[in-house]
Amino acid sequence: MSTELLEKAWEVVRGAGKRGAQGARASAYRVRESSLEWRDGKLERLQESTQLGLGVTLLVDGRYSAHSTSDLRPEALDAFLDECVAMTRVLSPDEHRKLADPARYQGRFAGELGILDEAGVAATGPDHRKRAAQALEAATRSGPGAERIVSVTSGWSDTSGESALVCSNGMEGSRRSSSFSLWAECAVGDADGRKPEGWWYSAARLRDALQPAGEIGREALRRALAQVGARPERSGEYPCVVEAAVAGRLFSDLLTPLSGGAIQQKRSCLADKLDQQVAAPCLTLADDPLLPAGLASRTYDDEGMSAARRPVFEQGVLRSFFLDTYYASKLGRAPTTAGPSNLVFQGGDRDLAGLLQAMGTGLLITGFSGGNSNSATGDFSLGVKGTWIEGGKAVRPVAEMNLSGNHLALWKRLAELGNDPNPSSSMRIPSLRFEPVQFSGT
Repeated sequence: MSTELLEKAWEVVRGAGKRGAQGARASAYRVRESSLEWRDGKLERLQESTQLGLGVTLLVDGRYSAHSTSDLRPEALDAFLDECVAMTRVLSPDEHRKLADPARYQGRFAGELGILDEAGVAATGPDHRKRAAQALEAATRSGPGAERIVSVTSGWSDTSGESALVCSNGMEGSRRSSSFSLWAECAVGDADGRKPEGWWYSAARLRDALQPAGEIGREALRRALAQVGARPERSGEYPCVVEAAVAGRLFSDLLTPLSGGAIQQKRSCLADKLDQQVAAPCLTLADDPLLPAGLASRTYDDEGMSAARRPVFEQGVLRSFFLDTYYASKLGRAPTTAGPSNLVFQGGDRDLAGLLQAMGTGLLITGFSGGNSNSATGDFSLGVKGTWIEGGKAVRPVAEMNLSGNHLALWKRLAELGNDPNPSSSMRIPSLRFEPVQFSGT
Protein backbone atom coordinates (compact mmCIF):
# COMPACT_ATOMS: atom_id res chain seq x y z
CA MET A 1 0.00 0.00 0.00
CA SER A 2 1.43 3.36 -1.03
CA THR A 3 1.94 5.74 1.88
CA GLU A 4 1.47 8.74 -0.42
CA LEU A 5 -2.29 9.03 0.07
CA LEU A 6 -2.08 8.59 3.84
CA GLU A 7 0.57 11.30 4.03
CA LYS A 8 -1.58 13.66 1.94
CA ALA A 9 -4.59 13.09 4.19
CA TRP A 10 -2.49 13.81 7.28
CA GLU A 11 -1.04 16.89 5.62
CA VAL A 12 -4.51 18.31 5.10
CA VAL A 13 -5.75 17.46 8.59
CA ARG A 14 -2.71 19.05 10.22
CA GLY A 15 -2.93 22.05 7.92
CA ALA A 16 -6.57 22.58 8.85
CA GLY A 17 -5.64 22.48 12.55
CA LYS A 18 -2.95 25.11 12.05
CA ARG A 19 -5.55 27.36 10.44
CA GLY A 20 -7.90 27.15 13.41
CA ALA A 21 -10.10 24.13 12.67
CA GLN A 22 -11.05 22.28 15.84
CA GLY A 23 -11.78 19.13 13.86
CA ALA A 24 -11.03 17.76 10.40
CA ARG A 25 -11.47 14.58 8.40
CA ALA A 26 -9.64 14.01 5.11
CA SER A 27 -9.93 11.27 2.51
CA ALA A 28 -7.42 10.90 -0.32
CA TYR A 29 -8.04 8.46 -3.15
CA ARG A 30 -6.76 7.17 -6.48
CA VAL A 31 -9.09 5.19 -8.79
CA ARG A 32 -8.44 3.68 -12.21
CA GLU A 33 -11.42 2.67 -14.34
CA SER A 34 -11.45 0.94 -17.72
CA SER A 35 -14.40 -0.16 -19.82
CA LEU A 36 -15.04 -1.48 -23.31
CA GLU A 37 -18.33 -1.79 -25.18
CA TRP A 38 -18.67 -4.02 -28.25
CA ARG A 39 -21.72 -3.79 -30.53
CA ASP A 40 -22.55 -6.04 -33.47
CA GLY A 41 -18.98 -7.00 -34.26
CA LYS A 42 -17.45 -3.56 -33.79
CA LEU A 43 -15.86 -1.54 -31.04
CA GLU A 44 -18.52 0.89 -29.84
CA ARG A 45 -16.85 2.63 -26.91
CA LEU A 46 -13.54 2.50 -25.08
CA GLN A 47 -12.95 4.46 -21.90
CA GLU A 48 -10.11 4.64 -19.42
CA SER A 49 -9.60 7.14 -16.64
CA THR A 50 -7.56 7.68 -13.52
CA GLN A 51 -8.84 9.94 -10.77
CA LEU A 52 -6.75 11.39 -8.00
CA GLY A 53 -8.49 13.50 -5.42
CA LEU A 54 -9.04 14.52 -1.84
CA GLY A 55 -12.06 15.46 0.24
CA VAL A 56 -12.00 17.27 3.55
CA THR A 57 -14.60 17.92 6.24
CA LEU A 58 -13.96 20.91 8.51
CA LEU A 59 -15.31 21.93 11.91
CA VAL A 60 -14.43 25.55 12.70
CA ASP A 61 -15.94 27.35 15.70
CA GLY A 62 -19.03 25.15 15.65
CA ARG A 63 -19.44 25.53 11.90
CA TYR A 64 -19.23 22.73 9.32
CA SER A 65 -18.25 22.47 5.67
CA ALA A 66 -17.10 19.82 3.18
CA HIS A 67 -14.81 20.41 0.19
CA SER A 68 -12.94 18.47 -2.48
CA THR A 69 -10.03 19.03 -4.85
CA SER A 70 -8.10 17.13 -7.51
CA ASP A 71 -4.98 19.28 -7.24
CA LEU A 72 -2.77 17.72 -4.57
CA ARG A 73 0.35 19.81 -5.11
CA PRO A 74 1.57 21.26 -1.77
CA GLU A 75 1.13 24.88 -2.86
CA ALA A 76 -2.33 24.14 -4.23
CA LEU A 77 -3.39 22.41 -1.00
CA ASP A 78 -2.22 25.41 1.03
CA ALA A 79 -4.40 27.77 -0.99
CA PHE A 80 -7.26 25.26 -0.91
CA LEU A 81 -7.19 25.04 2.90
CA ASP A 82 -6.92 28.83 3.32
CA GLU A 83 -10.06 29.29 1.27
CA CYS A 84 -11.97 26.37 2.85
CA VAL A 85 -11.35 27.48 6.44
CA ALA A 86 -12.22 31.09 5.59
CA MET A 87 -15.47 29.99 3.93
CA THR A 88 -16.40 27.82 6.90
CA ARG A 89 -16.09 30.75 9.32
CA VAL A 90 -18.97 32.62 7.64
CA LEU A 91 -21.45 29.73 7.89
CA SER A 92 -24.08 29.32 10.60
CA PRO A 93 -23.17 27.15 13.60
CA ASP A 94 -24.69 23.67 13.86
CA GLU A 95 -24.33 21.89 17.19
CA HIS A 96 -25.04 18.51 15.62
CA ARG A 97 -22.09 18.60 13.24
CA LYS A 98 -19.15 16.74 14.76
CA LEU A 99 -16.62 14.04 14.08
CA ALA A 100 -17.48 10.51 15.09
CA ASP A 101 -16.90 9.52 18.71
CA PRO A 102 -13.32 8.12 18.92
CA ALA A 103 -14.76 5.07 20.67
CA ARG A 104 -16.38 4.20 17.33
CA TYR A 105 -12.94 3.86 15.75
CA GLN A 106 -11.99 1.00 18.07
CA GLY A 107 -12.17 -2.71 17.34
CA ARG A 108 -11.58 -2.46 13.60
CA PHE A 109 -11.38 -5.78 11.78
CA ALA A 110 -7.71 -6.52 11.02
CA GLY A 111 -8.10 -9.54 8.73
CA GLU A 112 -8.23 -9.80 4.95
CA LEU A 113 -11.56 -9.14 3.24
CA GLY A 114 -10.50 -10.49 -0.15
CA ILE A 115 -11.54 -7.32 -2.01
CA LEU A 116 -8.31 -6.88 -4.01
CA ASP A 117 -7.24 -9.09 -6.90
CA GLU A 118 -3.75 -7.82 -7.67
CA ALA A 119 -3.02 -10.60 -10.15
CA GLY A 120 -6.32 -10.03 -11.94
CA VAL A 121 -5.69 -6.30 -12.20
CA ALA A 122 -2.16 -6.84 -13.51
CA ALA A 123 -3.31 -9.38 -16.10
CA THR A 124 -6.18 -7.28 -17.45
CA GLY A 125 -5.25 -5.15 -20.43
CA PRO A 126 -6.84 -3.88 -23.65
CA ASP A 127 -6.54 -7.25 -25.41
CA HIS A 128 -8.24 -9.11 -22.57
CA ARG A 129 -11.14 -6.65 -22.46
CA LYS A 130 -11.65 -6.89 -26.21
CA ARG A 131 -11.50 -10.69 -26.24
CA ALA A 132 -13.98 -10.91 -23.35
CA ALA A 133 -16.49 -8.65 -25.11
CA GLN A 134 -16.09 -10.55 -28.39
CA ALA A 135 -16.59 -13.86 -26.61
CA LEU A 136 -19.76 -12.52 -25.04
CA GLU A 137 -21.20 -11.54 -28.41
CA ALA A 138 -20.22 -14.87 -29.95
CA ALA A 139 -21.85 -16.77 -27.09
CA THR A 140 -25.03 -14.73 -27.40
CA ARG A 141 -25.25 -15.39 -31.13
CA SER A 142 -24.66 -19.12 -30.70
CA GLY A 143 -27.62 -19.87 -28.44
CA PRO A 144 -30.95 -21.46 -29.44
CA GLY A 145 -33.13 -18.93 -31.28
CA ALA A 146 -30.17 -16.79 -32.32
CA GLU A 147 -31.67 -16.36 -35.80
CA ARG A 148 -34.08 -13.82 -34.27
CA ILE A 149 -31.30 -11.57 -32.99
CA VAL A 150 -31.45 -7.98 -34.18
CA SER A 151 -28.52 -6.60 -32.21
CA VAL A 152 -26.05 -7.62 -29.49
CA THR A 153 -24.11 -5.28 -27.22
CA SER A 154 -21.54 -6.65 -24.82
CA GLY A 155 -19.09 -5.08 -22.44
CA TRP A 156 -16.33 -5.42 -19.89
CA SER A 157 -15.29 -3.08 -17.08
CA ASP A 158 -12.70 -3.21 -14.34
CA THR A 159 -11.81 -0.83 -11.53
CA SER A 160 -8.97 -0.71 -9.05
CA GLY A 161 -8.34 1.86 -6.40
CA GLU A 162 -6.78 2.83 -3.11
CA SER A 163 -7.77 5.34 -0.47
CA ALA A 164 -6.76 6.69 2.91
CA LEU A 165 -8.88 8.29 5.63
CA VAL A 166 -7.63 10.39 8.55
CA CYS A 167 -9.61 12.03 11.37
CA SER A 168 -8.07 14.61 13.67
CA ASN A 169 -9.50 12.92 16.77
CA GLY A 170 -7.58 9.71 16.40
CA MET A 171 -8.41 7.64 13.32
CA GLU A 172 -6.41 6.64 10.27
CA GLY A 173 -7.03 3.88 7.80
CA SER A 174 -6.31 2.80 4.25
CA ARG A 175 -7.59 0.21 1.82
CA ARG A 176 -7.18 -1.14 -1.70
CA SER A 177 -9.82 -2.85 -3.79
CA SER A 178 -10.74 -4.08 -7.24
CA SER A 179 -13.88 -5.05 -9.13
CA PHE A 180 -14.66 -6.63 -12.49
CA SER A 181 -17.86 -6.96 -14.51
CA LEU A 182 -19.10 -8.54 -17.74
CA TRP A 183 -22.46 -7.89 -19.36
CA ALA A 184 -24.47 -8.59 -22.50
CA GLU A 185 -27.66 -7.09 -23.89
CA CYS A 186 -29.58 -8.64 -26.75
CA ALA A 187 -32.51 -7.40 -28.88
CA VAL A 188 -34.61 -9.84 -30.93
CA GLY A 189 -37.32 -9.44 -33.53
CA ASP A 190 -41.00 -9.80 -32.63
CA ALA A 191 -43.88 -10.48 -35.03
CA ASP A 192 -45.46 -7.09 -34.41
CA GLY A 193 -42.25 -5.19 -35.13
CA ARG A 194 -41.20 -4.74 -31.50
CA LYS A 195 -37.68 -5.54 -30.40
CA PRO A 196 -37.79 -7.07 -26.91
CA GLU A 197 -34.49 -6.98 -25.07
CA GLY A 198 -32.78 -9.25 -22.58
CA TRP A 199 -29.68 -8.73 -20.50
CA TRP A 200 -27.41 -10.55 -18.11
CA TYR A 201 -24.27 -9.68 -16.23
CA SER A 202 -21.72 -10.82 -13.69
CA ALA A 203 -19.75 -8.71 -11.21
CA ALA A 204 -17.11 -9.70 -8.67
CA ARG A 205 -14.17 -8.45 -6.67
CA LEU A 206 -11.97 -11.22 -8.09
CA ARG A 207 -11.64 -11.68 -11.84
CA ASP A 208 -11.79 -15.47 -11.76
CA ALA A 209 -15.08 -15.32 -9.85
CA LEU A 210 -16.92 -13.88 -12.87
CA GLN A 211 -19.52 -16.09 -14.51
CA PRO A 212 -18.24 -17.61 -17.81
CA ALA A 213 -18.91 -15.45 -20.87
CA GLY A 214 -20.81 -18.25 -22.57
CA GLU A 215 -23.33 -18.48 -19.75
CA ILE A 216 -23.85 -14.70 -19.65
CA GLY A 217 -24.41 -14.42 -23.41
CA ARG A 218 -26.81 -17.33 -23.64
CA GLU A 219 -28.79 -16.06 -20.67
CA ALA A 220 -29.14 -12.60 -22.24
CA LEU A 221 -30.54 -14.24 -25.40
CA ARG A 222 -32.87 -16.49 -23.44
CA ARG A 223 -34.30 -13.53 -21.55
CA ALA A 224 -34.87 -11.57 -24.77
CA LEU A 225 -36.63 -14.49 -26.44
CA ALA A 226 -38.77 -15.00 -23.34
CA GLN A 227 -40.37 -11.59 -23.98
CA VAL A 228 -41.39 -12.27 -27.59
CA GLY A 229 -45.14 -11.80 -27.86
CA ALA A 230 -45.46 -10.34 -24.37
CA ARG A 231 -48.78 -8.74 -23.43
CA PRO A 232 -50.47 -7.63 -20.22
CA GLU A 233 -52.71 -9.87 -18.15
CA ARG A 234 -56.00 -8.69 -16.74
CA SER A 235 -55.90 -6.45 -13.70
CA GLY A 236 -56.33 -8.27 -10.43
CA GLU A 237 -54.68 -9.69 -7.35
CA TYR A 238 -52.20 -12.47 -8.11
CA PRO A 239 -49.46 -14.27 -6.23
CA CYS A 240 -46.03 -13.54 -7.65
CA VAL A 241 -42.39 -14.50 -7.52
CA VAL A 242 -39.78 -11.77 -7.97
CA GLU A 243 -36.60 -13.14 -9.53
CA ALA A 244 -33.39 -12.64 -7.53
CA ALA A 245 -31.72 -10.67 -10.34
CA VAL A 246 -34.30 -7.87 -10.01
CA ALA A 247 -35.60 -8.30 -6.45
CA GLY A 248 -33.15 -5.66 -5.23
CA ARG A 249 -35.10 -3.02 -7.17
CA LEU A 250 -38.19 -3.77 -5.11
CA PHE A 251 -36.38 -4.06 -1.78
CA SER A 252 -34.40 -0.84 -2.28
CA ASP A 253 -37.62 1.14 -1.81
CA LEU A 254 -37.90 -0.37 1.68
CA LEU A 255 -34.36 0.79 2.50
CA THR A 256 -34.92 4.47 1.72
CA PRO A 257 -37.15 5.10 4.78
CA LEU A 258 -34.41 3.63 7.01
CA SER A 259 -31.97 6.49 6.36
CA GLY A 260 -31.32 9.15 8.97
CA GLY A 261 -32.19 11.93 6.55
CA ALA A 262 -35.59 10.45 5.71
CA ILE A 263 -36.41 9.90 9.38
CA GLN A 264 -35.32 13.34 10.59
CA GLN A 265 -37.05 15.13 7.70
CA LYS A 266 -40.35 13.27 8.23
CA ARG A 267 -40.06 11.35 4.96
CA SER A 268 -40.05 7.85 6.44
CA CYS A 269 -42.99 5.50 6.84
CA LEU A 270 -40.79 3.41 9.16
CA ALA A 271 -39.60 6.16 11.51
CA ASP A 272 -41.70 4.89 14.43
CA LYS A 273 -41.41 1.17 13.62
CA LEU A 274 -38.13 0.23 15.30
CA ASP A 275 -38.44 -3.13 17.08
CA GLN A 276 -41.88 -3.63 15.56
CA GLN A 277 -43.15 -6.25 13.10
CA VAL A 278 -43.14 -4.60 9.66
CA ALA A 279 -42.69 -7.66 7.43
CA ALA A 280 -43.46 -11.35 7.36
CA PRO A 281 -41.51 -13.57 9.81
CA CYS A 282 -39.53 -15.08 6.92
CA LEU A 283 -37.64 -11.79 6.35
CA THR A 284 -34.29 -11.79 8.14
CA LEU A 285 -31.27 -9.89 6.87
CA ALA A 286 -28.14 -8.20 8.14
CA ASP A 287 -25.83 -5.47 6.96
CA ASP A 288 -22.48 -7.26 6.74
CA PRO A 289 -19.51 -5.05 5.80
CA LEU A 290 -17.07 -7.87 6.61
CA LEU A 291 -18.42 -10.35 4.05
CA PRO A 292 -15.42 -11.96 2.31
CA ALA A 293 -15.07 -10.64 -1.27
CA GLY A 294 -18.30 -8.67 -0.91
CA LEU A 295 -18.84 -5.89 -3.43
CA ALA A 296 -19.41 -3.40 -0.59
CA SER A 297 -17.10 -4.90 2.05
CA ARG A 298 -15.12 -2.46 4.21
CA THR A 299 -13.41 -2.29 7.58
CA TYR A 300 -14.55 1.29 8.27
CA ASP A 301 -17.20 3.61 6.86
CA ASP A 302 -16.92 7.10 5.40
CA GLU A 303 -16.73 8.63 8.89
CA GLY A 304 -14.01 6.23 10.00
CA MET A 305 -16.31 4.23 12.29
CA SER A 306 -15.24 0.60 12.50
CA ALA A 307 -17.46 -1.70 10.49
CA ALA A 308 -19.43 -4.50 12.09
CA ARG A 309 -22.27 -6.84 11.15
CA ARG A 310 -25.63 -5.42 12.19
CA PRO A 311 -29.15 -6.91 11.99
CA VAL A 312 -31.61 -4.92 9.89
CA PHE A 313 -34.67 -7.20 10.02
CA GLU A 314 -35.07 -10.21 12.29
CA GLN A 315 -38.07 -12.42 11.49
CA GLY A 316 -39.83 -9.38 10.07
CA VAL A 317 -39.01 -7.09 13.01
CA LEU A 318 -37.15 -3.89 12.15
CA ARG A 319 -33.94 -3.78 14.20
CA SER A 320 -31.80 -0.96 12.85
CA PHE A 321 -31.72 2.38 11.03
CA PHE A 322 -28.82 3.77 9.01
CA LEU A 323 -27.65 6.78 11.03
CA ASP A 324 -24.45 8.75 10.60
CA THR A 325 -23.15 10.91 13.45
CA TYR A 326 -25.04 14.01 12.30
CA TYR A 327 -28.52 12.51 12.00
CA ALA A 328 -28.01 10.34 15.07
CA SER A 329 -27.32 13.52 17.06
CA LYS A 330 -30.38 15.29 15.67
CA LEU A 331 -32.56 12.28 16.47
CA GLY A 332 -31.05 11.66 19.90
CA ARG A 333 -29.95 8.15 18.95
CA ALA A 334 -26.68 6.25 18.78
CA PRO A 335 -25.02 6.29 15.34
CA THR A 336 -24.83 3.10 13.30
CA THR A 337 -23.50 3.91 9.82
CA ALA A 338 -24.72 6.23 7.09
CA GLY A 339 -25.71 3.56 4.59
CA PRO A 340 -25.75 -0.17 3.95
CA SER A 341 -22.80 -2.23 2.79
CA ASN A 342 -23.50 -5.87 1.88
CA LEU A 343 -27.07 -6.88 2.69
CA VAL A 344 -27.14 -10.61 3.42
CA PHE A 345 -30.52 -12.33 3.50
CA GLN A 346 -31.42 -15.53 5.30
CA GLY A 347 -32.70 -17.60 2.41
CA GLY A 348 -35.07 -20.51 2.27
CA ASP A 349 -34.82 -24.07 0.98
CA ARG A 350 -36.19 -23.78 -2.56
CA ASP A 351 -34.64 -22.63 -5.81
CA LEU A 352 -36.56 -20.51 -8.32
CA ALA A 353 -38.27 -23.54 -9.86
CA GLY A 354 -39.36 -24.65 -6.40
CA LEU A 355 -40.81 -21.22 -5.65
CA LEU A 356 -42.80 -21.30 -8.88
CA GLN A 357 -44.16 -24.74 -8.00
CA ALA A 358 -45.16 -23.45 -4.58
CA MET A 359 -46.89 -20.44 -6.17
CA GLY A 360 -48.75 -22.59 -8.69
CA THR A 361 -50.43 -19.90 -10.77
CA GLY A 362 -49.34 -16.28 -10.86
CA LEU A 363 -46.68 -13.94 -12.21
CA LEU A 364 -42.91 -14.40 -12.31
CA ILE A 365 -41.45 -10.88 -12.35
CA THR A 366 -38.20 -10.72 -14.31
CA GLY A 367 -37.92 -6.96 -14.77
CA PHE A 368 -39.05 -3.56 -13.52
CA SER A 369 -39.52 -0.49 -15.70
CA GLY A 370 -40.05 2.95 -14.23
CA GLY A 371 -42.44 3.70 -11.42
CA ASN A 372 -42.21 5.48 -8.11
CA SER A 373 -42.23 4.92 -4.37
CA ASN A 374 -43.14 7.44 -1.67
CA SER A 375 -40.86 6.88 1.34
CA ALA A 376 -43.10 8.99 3.57
CA THR A 377 -46.28 6.96 3.01
CA GLY A 378 -44.94 3.67 1.63
CA ASP A 379 -47.18 3.88 -1.44
CA PHE A 380 -45.59 2.58 -4.65
CA SER A 381 -46.33 1.73 -8.27
CA LEU A 382 -43.80 -0.06 -10.47
CA GLY A 383 -43.93 -1.22 -14.08
CA VAL A 384 -43.21 -4.94 -14.40
CA LYS A 385 -42.58 -7.60 -17.02
CA GLY A 386 -42.13 -11.33 -16.74
CA THR A 387 -43.87 -14.64 -17.35
CA TRP A 388 -47.34 -15.93 -16.54
CA ILE A 389 -47.08 -19.20 -14.61
CA GLU A 390 -49.66 -22.00 -14.35
CA GLY A 391 -49.05 -25.16 -12.39
CA GLY A 392 -45.54 -23.95 -11.70
CA LYS A 393 -44.70 -23.83 -15.43
CA ALA A 394 -44.15 -20.92 -17.84
CA VAL A 395 -47.17 -20.29 -20.06
CA ARG A 396 -46.72 -16.92 -21.80
CA PRO A 397 -44.68 -13.71 -21.55
CA VAL A 398 -46.13 -10.69 -19.78
CA ALA A 399 -45.35 -6.98 -20.17
CA GLU A 400 -46.90 -3.54 -19.64
CA MET A 401 -48.30 -4.23 -16.18
CA ASN A 402 -47.96 -2.37 -12.89
CA LEU A 403 -47.42 -3.70 -9.40
CA SER A 404 -48.85 -1.26 -6.87
CA GLY A 405 -49.65 -1.04 -3.19
CA ASN A 406 -48.03 0.02 0.07
CA HIS A 407 -44.76 -1.35 1.42
CA LEU A 408 -46.18 -1.61 4.93
CA ALA A 409 -48.68 -4.12 3.54
CA LEU A 410 -46.61 -5.70 0.76
CA TRP A 411 -43.82 -7.09 2.93
CA LYS A 412 -46.28 -8.70 5.30
CA ARG A 413 -47.44 -10.73 2.30
CA LEU A 414 -43.97 -12.13 1.72
CA ALA A 415 -44.44 -15.90 1.83
CA GLU A 416 -40.97 -17.29 1.20
CA LEU A 417 -37.40 -16.50 0.18
CA GLY A 418 -35.45 -18.68 -2.21
CA ASN A 419 -31.98 -20.16 -1.87
CA ASP A 420 -30.55 -18.25 -4.86
CA PRO A 421 -28.99 -14.99 -3.62
CA ASN A 422 -27.72 -12.65 -6.34
CA PRO A 423 -23.88 -12.96 -6.27
CA SER A 424 -23.32 -9.96 -8.57
CA SER A 425 -24.68 -7.34 -6.20
CA SER A 426 -23.89 -6.00 -2.75
CA MET A 427 -27.55 -6.79 -2.01
CA ARG A 428 -27.40 -10.59 -1.72
CA ILE A 429 -31.14 -10.92 -2.13
CA PRO A 430 -32.71 -14.20 -3.31
CA SER A 431 -35.92 -14.66 -5.27
CA LEU A 432 -39.05 -13.71 -3.32
CA ARG A 433 -42.49 -15.32 -3.31
CA PHE A 434 -45.50 -13.18 -2.31
CA GLU A 435 -49.09 -14.00 -1.56
CA PRO A 436 -51.59 -12.23 -3.88
CA VAL A 437 -50.80 -8.56 -4.51
CA GLN A 438 -52.40 -5.97 -6.79
CA PHE A 439 -51.51 -5.80 -10.48
CA SER A 440 -53.00 -3.57 -13.13
CA GLY A 441 -52.97 -4.55 -16.82
CA THR A 442 -55.83 -4.77 -19.30
